[in-house]
Amino acid sequence: MLESIREISTLLGVEPLWIWIILALLVLLGVVKCMYPWKPEWKAKKTKDKDGNEVTTYYHLDI
Repeated sequence: MLESIREISTLLGVEPLWIWIILALLVLLGVVKCMYPWKPEWKAKKTKDKDGNEVTTYYHLDI
């Protein structure tokens, strides 16, 4: 794996340190996404009233 990272970095023309930094940040992003998943808190519903105007109603989701 170390040799492949060196080969990729030479193909891109960057130092291997930057490849390691990108890999570490991707792993950190995965850990944070697992710990704090995104959940919607509000839902919007668009309807039309009797005059033809568009009305948006927001609902709070109890999750």
